[in-house]
Amino acid sequence: MTTPKFAIGQRWLSDTESELGLGLVIDVDARTVHILFPKSDETRIYAQHSAPLSRIVFAVGDEIVDQEGRYWQVERLEEHAGTIRYHVTGEQDNQVINKVLNETRLAAHVQLSKPLERLLAGQLDHKEWYDLRVQALNLQADWYVSPLRGLLGARVGLIAHQLYIAKEVGSRFAPRVLLADEVGLGKTIEAGLIIHQQILTGRSERVLILVPDSLQYQWLIEMRRRFNLDFSIFDLARTASIREHDAQQNPFLTEQWIVASLDLLIDHEDLKQQALSAGFDLLVVDEAHHLEWNEQQGGNDRYDVVELFARQTSGVLLLSATPEQLGVDSHFARLRLLDPQRFSELGRFLQQEQHYSQVAKIAEVLLERDTDLTSDQQQSLQQLLGMPIVDDPCGRQHALDALLDRYGTGRVLFRNTRDSVNGFMGRDCLPAALPKPLDWVTTGSLRQQLWGEELQLDGSWLESDPRVTWLLDMLHKALKHQKVLLIARSGPVVEALEMVLRLRGGIRTALFHEEMTLLERDQAAAYFAEESYGAQILLCSEIGSEGRNFQFAHHLVLFDLPANADTLEQRIGRLDRIGQQHRIQIHVPYIQETAQERLFLWYHRALNVFNHISPAAQTLHNDYLVQLKPLLTEPQPEVFEALLQQVQQERIELEHALQQGRDRLLEYHSCRPQIANQLVEQLEHIEDQSLIPEFVKRFAYVANIDFEPQSNSTVIMRATDQTLVEGLNLDEDGLTAVFYRDVAQVREDAEFLTIEHPLVNRMFEAIKNQSLGSCNVATLSSKVLPSGLVLVEVWFSIEVLAPRVLNVKGSLPQQLIRIILAEQGQDLSDKITPDIMTPYVNVLNVQQGRMVIKARQHIIQQRYMQAVDIAQAQLPQLSKQAQQHYQQLWQREIDRLRQLQQVQHSVQDHEIEQLVRYQHEGLEALQQLKIQPEAIRVLVTVLS
Repeated sequence: MTTPKFAIGQRWLSDTESELGLGLVIDVDARTVHILFPKSDETRIYAQHSAPLSRIVFAVGDEIVDQEGRYWQVERLEEHAGTIRYHVTGEQDNQVINKVLNETRLAAHVQLSKPLERLLAGQLDHKEWYDLRVQALNLQADWYVSPLRGLLGARVGLIAHQLYIAKEVGSRFAPRVLLADEVGLGKTIEAGLIIHQQILTGRSERVLILVPDSLQYQWLIEMRRRFNLDFSIFDLARTASIREHDAQQNPFLTEQWIVASLDLLIDHEDLKQQALSAGFDLLVVDEAHHLEWNEQQGGNDRYDVVELFARQTSGVLLLSATPEQLGVDSHFARLRLLDPQRFSELGRFLQQEQHYSQVAKIAEVLLERDTDLTSDQQQSLQQLLGMPIVDDPCGRQHALDALLDRYGTGRVLFRNTRDSVNGFMGRDCLPAALPKPLDWVTTGSLRQQLWGEELQLDGSWLESDPRVTWLLDMLHKALKHQKVLLIARSGPVVEALEMVLRLRGGIRTALFHEEMTLLERDQAAAYFAEESYGAQILLCSEIGSEGRNFQFAHHLVLFDLPANADTLEQRIGRLDRIGQQHRIQIHVPYIQETAQERLFLWYHRALNVFNHISPAAQTLHNDYLVQLKPLLTEPQPEVFEALLQQVQQERIELEHALQQGRDRLLEYHSCRPQIANQLVEQLEHIEDQSLIPEFVKRFAYVANIDFEPQSNSTVIMRATDQTLVEGLNLDEDGLTAVFYRDVAQVREDAEFLTIEHPLVNRMFEAIKNQSLGSCNVATLSSKVLPSGLVLVEVWFSIEVLAPRVLNVKGSLPQQLIRIILAEQGQDLSDKITPDIMTPYVNVLNVQQGRMVIKARQHIIQQRYMQAVDIAQAQLPQLSKQAQQHYQQLWQREIDRLRQLQQVQHSVQDHEIEQLVRYQHEGLEALQQLKIQPEAIRVLVTVLS
């Protein structure tokens, strides 16, 4: 792909955001181009090599509009210093004027599709293209008004609490929250859904994700595979390469969406300053529990860096599964990053927490629907809320909503626990104590004793290790017809095991480790997922415990045990997730009387990690690691047993304290069940009724794209030499796709095609920008209308130029206007609807169609202009309805925040002022609706 040549003054159109209007190049450097979109008052910075922009150059005979609103006809054009000069003619004060108009003086509004001009010129499209265009227009119109925009296209399960958090946070302007769900409940998915919504709705354009080194690749893959968001990893090599090419270039301005290691910014002050100066709309920080702070010493280096970015970034998401386990100081510190005005003093925070516990107790009473409120409780609620409470379902709900808004950490903290979320089937530990071989290593370092096979690169350990024989026997007998996931620490170990299982045992196997390419991993996961002929066992290195979910399997073999409890929980979490249909069977082979057995007993008896998730496990593991290590390598049975009992008792007490301290109000805030379940039902209904599979299949057929359904519910799409559409970016080897969520979650090697998928959007854009299907002539069979009658059908879209962040189109009562007129001018739009008409419309060949146009050109032009007038006449009422909806939509939130501000200092004046400003700007834009002709069809009646 050749990088376009940009020059200051050129006019370009955004391929993905045509609603921005015509853009103007205002700055160009070696890697980026700055585009100003005057009508929407937005400036975007694009990387030159991947800018989703189309150059706009008008042809001779085209009508263009200048910035004063005057119309001109292009007579000829010439290029000067990269920009176009148009020699035009026009009429002004009843005089014909000839002038030169530079493209910089063009109006921001541009019409790419001219259906009437194409029709009158005889450039007719086939009926299939016309029907496809109309379907695309209707699909996009439905999407624009959908309250679930941003939630439709993610490759995730429809899990109530995740969708609730995503909808609640993703629809905010500049969200600043701590996502603190327990392990296995999907914080990364929640964050991805929020990012996806923020980007699709225009609330965030530039996103920075800061993570530990080891998680960069995982986040990159998750964003691409689940959300179709192409982030870029910025490491030392990437930034050095950019600066080597242009020493003055800020690397962080070359991409919109970036994943970077927090350590990179800690270790390199210059890169930190460049990232800060680049500016981002949304900051995401994973593993936020590593951000430590206390009132005496302040923050650690990680905390200090994140604080710098949080101060100047409007939206901030922090992810941590342990919000309070590392101490109240650190918990307060993370809240302080999100809202420094409210969380300014630790002492004050502790006082509020004590008061909040009383509020939570009252909330628990409200949640108990069968228990009446006492007079004391009603009085307490009235004092808390400043208004009387009616003790009925509606009054209780109103009181709960008010408490959630006004007290505690509700606005900034979301935390779901397994106790509050249904859907976990449970898990069983199935240890396999194996006899110790005579030559087994029982001395040396901890690594030698626990993971000695990693040091024997020649594979000699396979002959003597009893775990190998045990595994072969299990797969042939007890687990013969079961899918099995095996995880070990290193790639060489699983490679050696795979060879033995495949060659010696004749078992169908698949490998998954860090030395494989992404495509190879996808293919391995897909082979494992196949029910009938797929792999029986997938052998993963430690990377297999990160990012991938295999809920269709429920047998997990832990060939070895990792060095910490969190990693062990991550391994188990590949299967023990919401959506799992069976109890997890965890097979743990270990060698008796060795460090392996002692580590198993530590995890099993002291921490109880195998049987359930323990929020206290990792903390205890860290606290006792120094005592534990020598006991693993040197047998001291009595001392070890005493340690197991001591830690077991501490764990039980900690878990009991955490259970007693469950915050029911916070749980309810983190997932309001009724709303969450409605979201699931709405999404299921939308998917059941989805027309995307039909649309994509029709598009492929009409555009000459190979479309091959496969027996495993996937399809393969390939471009051909005869493909009629450009810009789809179909892979040369073909694209494997699925249309259904349940299949997509298993077949991660296939693209999940929804209305929000980039490929489907490229299809929409190709139809719109390439004028495909914008004009057609056909016959209409009728027993009522006389033969030879001409009808003109015109489709208009309603356009409103405004920044995408305002989402003004979502308030329009309709996105499209369809007018159908008889040749005498009768408006038949309500009588002949598309559903009624479609079965009776038949193809007319292009030659016959051109004859009809030539014979009835005058009538067609008259009816078209009449259709324009009718559509224009509808705009004032549509504008009024849209303004009423938009006013109410924003006013509810403005009023809510003003009431909330009376009791919560976290709501700032500028936050409310911004909403008022957005409301005003949106209302102004909705006063200036325009119609855009999208398609025209001439129908000639014939007797049926």
